[in-house]
Amino acid sequence: RVRLLTPVAVADLRGPTACEVQTIEEVDATIAKLGPDPLVDGPAGEDVFVENVRKRSVAIGQLLMDQEVVAGIGNVYRAELLFRARLDPYRPGKDVPVELLRELWRDWSYLLGVGVESGQMLTMDGLTGEELERAKASRDDRHWVYHRTGEPCRVCGTPIAMAEMAGRNL
Repeated sequence: RVRLLTPVAVADLRGPTACEVQTIEEVDATIAKLGPDPLVDGPAGEDVFVENVRKRSVAIGQLLMDQEVVAGIGNVYRAELLFRARLDPYRPGKDVPVELLRELWRDWSYLLGVGVESGQMLTMDGLTGEELERAKASRDDRHWVYHRTGEPCRVCGTPIAMAEMAGRNL
């Protein structure tokens, strides 16, 4: 764990795979290895993301968690993006059509915008009134599949399954 505290802001990092104190030069080298991030790279990162995924035969569900392929998606957005795209997480990256990868990038960009605006990872569209208030108050009402193992799919009713991929719940 690490807490960064300034007179005007605080940030807590819990459960990272690595947490290191680095020099400025080491930070620059780490950042240089990161894949694109919609909040940093905007639309220009889309082509880099597509190229990074399409050159690999690794499963798309694993590639989305690889910081050198794409920076910062994390487990919540990975689960939700794959569901929203109806994309099999085990499909090799090189076999995912380019336009579907572009849609994934654009959807992630959209969801990040929603997150920044609302201050929450809200991945269900079209919520209004009472539904929106419930989603803001409870993580259980914010997502299509994340943290809903065994519960019925909100679309078809099939129980949501969980598996492990590269040491992370999927």
